[in-house]
Amino acid sequence: MTNETWQGINIKDGINVIKDNTFNFNSPQKVATAVNYIPYSGVSHFVGRSDELELIHEKLHQENNTVAISAVSGMGGIGKTELAVKYAREHTNDYPGGVCWLNARDSNLAAGIIQFVQLQMGLEVPQQDFQGNALTLIQQVAWCWQNWQPPQGLVLVVLDDVTNLEGFAELIPSNHRFRFLMTTRLRNLDTNIEEISLDVLSQKEGLQLLTNIIGKTKVNKELATAEELCKWLGYLPLGIELVGRYIKKKPPHFTLGKMLELLQQQRLQQQAINPQQKGLSTAQRGVLAAFELSWVELNPETQKIAGLLSLFAADIFVWEWVETTAKSLNWDESDVETAIDQLYQRHLVQCLEEDDLYGYKIHPLIREFLKTKLTADGESNEIKQAFTSTFMEIAQTISYTPTLEFINSVKTAIPHLTEIAENLTDTVSDENLAWAFTGLARYYDGQGLYALAEPWCQQCVSAVISRLGENHPHVATSLNNLAVLYCSQGRYEAAEPLYIQALELSKQLLGENHPDVAMSLNNLAYLYNSQGRYEAAEPLYIQALELSKQLLGENHPDVAMSLNNLAELYRSQGRYEAAEPLFIQALELFKQLLGVNHPDVANSLNNLANLYYSQGRYEAAEPLLIQALELFKQLLGVNHPYIATSLNNLAALYRSQGKYEAAEPLLIQALEIAERVLGTNHPNTVTIRENLEYLRTQMQENGGDF
Repeated sequence: MTNETWQGINIKDGINVIKDNTFNFNSPQKVATAVNYIPYSGVSHFVGRSDELELIHEKLHQENNTVAISAVSGMGGIGKTELAVKYAREHTNDYPGGVCWLNARDSNLAAGIIQFVQLQMGLEVPQQDFQGNALTLIQQVAWCWQNWQPPQGLVLVVLDDVTNLEGFAELIPSNHRFRFLMTTRLRNLDTNIEEISLDVLSQKEGLQLLTNIIGKTKVNKELATAEELCKWLGYLPLGIELVGRYIKKKPPHFTLGKMLELLQQQRLQQQAINPQQKGLSTAQRGVLAAFELSWVELNPETQKIAGLLSLFAADIFVWEWVETTAKSLNWDESDVETAIDQLYQRHLVQCLEEDDLYGYKIHPLIREFLKTKLTADGESNEIKQAFTSTFMEIAQTISYTPTLEFINSVKTAIPHLTEIAENLTDTVSDENLAWAFTGLARYYDGQGLYALAEPWCQQCVSAVISRLGENHPHVATSLNNLAVLYCSQGRYEAAEPLYIQALELSKQLLGENHPDVAMSLNNLAYLYNSQGRYEAAEPLYIQALELSKQLLGENHPDVAMSLNNLAELYRSQGRYEAAEPLFIQALELFKQLLGVNHPDVANSLNNLANLYYSQGRYEAAEPLLIQALELFKQLLGVNHPYIATSLNNLAALYRSQGKYEAAEPLLIQALEIAERVLGTNHPNTVTIRENLEYLRTQMQENGGDF
């Protein structure tokens, strides 16, 4: 008899299987090099702004006891983002702690900070403090700043296109190593923010920008007209860029005088149609006129595609999503190819590169113009429905246990899914409504970001009930998913009534024989098993297994899941002979159905090894444990709760074999991960700590050093 406890892993349906994190300021994970994340390469025709660049650098490097913050404010199209890109790229070496770029337009800034730390730095952001209390987003952000990697050197954080300063101060660290550069259209900011009001280009700079785009020869030939053209555009970079691109597409005999004449005529037409535009500034009216000239030259098909682009969030998107949506609308493939060429050549879209991904982005001011055009399109609702359907398909690919590779592959879609969940749910079909929220919940929950996942789960329940009524199968599914989240957080008392409600609703609406009923039975059994209520769990597991076999056939992942979970229950009860064939069958099914490189395969390997260990079959257990550990590291990263479990189990095996020196470092590592990710009071953490203490007792008794 030993005091050591082996840890098995149950597999459950629902959003995910990741457990709670903990708030630990003293155990940061280490990243060797600084992350310099600047997704935009910058425009090729950047001119001037040397005084502003120097002023930004001066203000960001003032020595004081608070964070130095500079704000580049001004109207749309003035070049705020481009100036920030220029500064960040030119001064990367001045920030050895790294450069972090966050899109702050209408987004959850706390979520953006946490996502950056998780995805770019590979740190696991805790969800609970030492007492097991859930951390607020503000506390999680504070942990991010305190555990920033590398731990020394100035850090530049760029917050692009800030639209709301509410709650901003709570998210800013007191450590003066962090320097913030904001771009915003807001004026008269907080008194603690150093503001640089970015003006339009000077006459000389405006002319230089136009020259860079259309060439010195053409400008010199009509120098006075070129100067007048820049003045008419209010020296706004976006306006000059649009006009320059327009001219460049014209034949050689097209004059600058003709360009100015067209712009003046366009402005008069706009003011006649919409007198409210007279309230715009000279520069803004110039941009609108330049946009309209480019717009009317687009063929009708390209105009429709441009309207579609306005539905994307103000973030990077990939053209594949446009092609998919266009295909569902039965638009011609060649028209789509023509559209991107026309839009890019006229500077209505920008081509960007983020990591290894080539994507596109629309200037916020152009996006506003395009939204107006889409609203006037009689097919706008059909276009919106096709757009949301494209992203609902993406949402449905986000699994319960997403791997690191998958999370990175889908992260670009998350801002656009968020845009749909916040602003376009009225065009999402009843069938897909829950996915507008569930995809986001799974994405965050799969990374252990429960505080970010929870509101999406809650909004899902509210949205589905509001549209479909309380007695609908999707309500049962939404309740189940919210319960799964609570269960992952260890909030069993909150989860149980939701599970029971979901189960009863599924039975009532779908009948006793339905896969959703089997799922609910399994999840409720999982909850009981987690609480040690084995007698309550067993009949539910057996019922779920039989129902899954009956409805889905013998060869289905849900059947493998039920086999694994029932086997783990039997192992916990010491019923080894009953457990072994179920574990083996589950493992083979997972391999056959999911492939050998899948988290559920690693779970099964761990659990079968667990059984062999319980039976004293150490030689059979060791290779399975090593294989499971390596597979978890490969698929989920080194900071996942399952890594702590695998390390604990391998250490238990080595201890049982008398290999104390091999076991101790594994338990130390497992305890560090568990305390950081699960919390000091989590049952798994307590088990690992007790195992380490017991091992050291044995080492002392046997004269070992530690």
